[in-house]
Amino acid sequence: MVTVAAGLAAGANAEVVAHFDMRLDSGKITETVSGSQFAVEGNFAPENVDGAVGDAALRFDGYTSRVVASLGDILPSGTDAVTVSLWVAVPCYPVIQIDTDTSEKTPIVTCLDKDKKTGFGFYLGYNGKYCFRTYVGGWPVSVDVDTQLPTYQWNNLVAVVDGGNRMVKLYNNGVEVGSGKANGAVSFAPGNFYMGQGTESCKSGPFELMSFNGLIDDVRIWNEAKPLSEIQRWKPKGMPDLGIPSSRFAGDLLRPRFHGMPAAGWTNESHGMCYADGRYHLFFQKNADGPYMARLHWGHISSTNLYNWREETIALAPGESYDMKGCWSGCVFSDDVVTGGKPGIIYTAVDYVKAVVAQAAPKSENLDVWVKNPGNPIINGCPSGFSADFRDPYFFRNGDDAYIIVGSAKNGLGATTLHRYNPLSGIWSNNGDVFFSGSSAATDGTFWEMPNVTQMPGGKWLFTATPLATSQGTRTLYWTGDVGGDGRFVPDANSSRPRLVEMESRDGFGLLSPTICQQGNKTIVLGIVPDKLPSLTNWIHGWAHCYSLPREWSLDENGGLLQKPYEGLSGLRTSTVFSRNAFELDGIVDLTPVRGRSVEICGTFEVGTSEFGFNIFKSANGKGVVSYNPVSGDLTALKDSMHRYGLMNPITLNSNYELVAGERRLEAAKSLGWERINANILDSNVDNIRQLEMELEENNQRKEFTDEELMEGYKRLEKLKNPPLIMRILKFIANIFIKIAEFIKSLFGKK
Repeated sequence: MVTVAAGLAAGANAEVVAHFDMRLDSGKITETVSGSQFAVEGNFAPENVDGAVGDAALRFDGYTSRVVASLGDILPSGTDAVTVSLWVAVPCYPVIQIDTDTSEKTPIVTCLDKDKKTGFGFYLGYNGKYCFRTYVGGWPVSVDVDTQLPTYQWNNLVAVVDGGNRMVKLYNNGVEVGSGKANGAVSFAPGNFYMGQGTESCKSGPFELMSFNGLIDDVRIWNEAKPLSEIQRWKPKGMPDLGIPSSRFAGDLLRPRFHGMPAAGWTNESHGMCYADGRYHLFFQKNADGPYMARLHWGHISSTNLYNWREETIALAPGESYDMKGCWSGCVFSDDVVTGGKPGIIYTAVDYVKAVVAQAAPKSENLDVWVKNPGNPIINGCPSGFSADFRDPYFFRNGDDAYIIVGSAKNGLGATTLHRYNPLSGIWSNNGDVFFSGSSAATDGTFWEMPNVTQMPGGKWLFTATPLATSQGTRTLYWTGDVGGDGRFVPDANSSRPRLVEMESRDGFGLLSPTICQQGNKTIVLGIVPDKLPSLTNWIHGWAHCYSLPREWSLDENGGLLQKPYEGLSGLRTSTVFSRNAFELDGIVDLTPVRGRSVEICGTFEVGTSEFGFNIFKSANGKGVVSYNPVSGDLTALKDSMHRYGLMNPITLNSNYELVAGERRLEAAKSLGWERINANILDSNVDNIRQLEMELEENNQRKEFTDEELMEGYKRLEKLKNPPLIMRILKFIANIFIKIAEFIKSLFGKK
């Protein structure tokens, strides 16, 4: 049987024994020689995009997609020559294991059977190295390529096994990239032919690692050794389309439409936003292989208006010895001295031992291709005296001096290192200087992520950080102050204690790790908004997290942060409105004619004692509810979190079983009908200082204190920490009498 396919020269197809053109028909692909059809497995409907030689390349999602086909008796016994060809395009390389280096590779396509010592296949490693493996005469043969498989281009991989001439050769786009020796017949047994995933499994939670992410097109097998002249004639018809087809998430009502996010997969912290060539560019942590955290890259999206986003090619990928585990957070900046006036990147480079700071520069004006500094790392690990957890560098300039700060910890408190640039040597200092550090673990946390320092219009400096392990979990704090001549941050007197960027942020909810862009006379801010969903839900959805809508920041006369929606968002408004003024809500009011997935609600509400809110996405499948209870505050999000995930942070009681922290959690538990709740009981030795710190922090989150109320509370705390001299003397005398009493009691209490 002879099958002729478009895109091949006449006669080139005469000996083909198996051919998958990858064209979908009712969710299946066809092996055209036999006519057999095979289902495409995965979480999402199978997707065809334009191919290398036709219009039907198959898109694999990187963690669930696969095809299990079968190859019949296509190679008669004694066959000593075979040629295997396919077209492949990838945006990145697969995740094999999470936290260790590995030489194992993911199958692209394979029928290799190690137990039977038969078959062949193409394989791709986490570091981009690729190979062809087969068995000839019952012996394993592997042709390995030392260079990386190029990304964002079509690669025509062709393996020629010629046992008669004792050789195996591997070509990419007609160029020989590897060879090996072989002697005898090709060891082949009819069986399964796997695409996208093989039989070996390695998982992280529900996510299947060792999976292929990208395009596969036009898989062919011949029972002869094809000559190089025929291999060289095959050319792709265009560049590969590695975007995610819009159909994948068309029915996903929960997926944001105007919030920046990658097309699929995992994202978390944004690294920096800049404006160049008429577009805003946002860089961020990304795993394109699935919605889970592993081997992070720098993703890249851009927009002209900050609400219609397009995804660009990946900016940075792990690949060097110092960043093999991941290219973690950092920032994008421009400086006349350090970067020659062009945009630059500094990032946390992580291997399997430590974190360092590395640098990269753009190769093109549109910032889609970046080249790592050959002199990396520019800061070789954390300075002495700081935690080994050292990440998220941020660049700033103060006058003639350029600096980098890095998030870390010192003496158990969140802190930032300070590194000065020497313009003569081009070297950054790493001597252990402190830019700024916290003073209380309860409020300031034990580690600072994503530090950012920005000089606001008017000259005041704004410092933000996302601390870990505060009494209220992860949230974003800010201070205002000045940067001294030595580069250190000095907070204002009324900013000695941190303030919250988000009034109700706690436990990782709300805006985290803001990225700040000064554009014209505006300070524009975006941050990560974690979805806080279980891994299994992300596995089903195919994406995790998004970025906030843009907002504008300014400071009031007291250094307080003022926020408002970015004025450019008004471009989203349509002519369909529902407007009603001065009415009393009793029951439910229908907002018809407003319908759809996107609604803007603007209003001022005078509330009594009843809960009120909005029903959204109401349908036969249910509805979403956004509500506010004026008695207990808005417990909707908290109740939902506790219902889904349980109590992540126990409430806190003192030794007299009086509530110190967790009133909202307790109220939410009561509303859910819980009869029991986990609690931490403070030891009786815990002094009033610690208890007051916790009470202040809890109440600061629970309701909106005035500045005067906050100052009064912190004055009380300061008095407890530093009592007057007479009080310290009296306490000293009292402690002496207590010690004497305890000593006498111990004497008479002995048996």
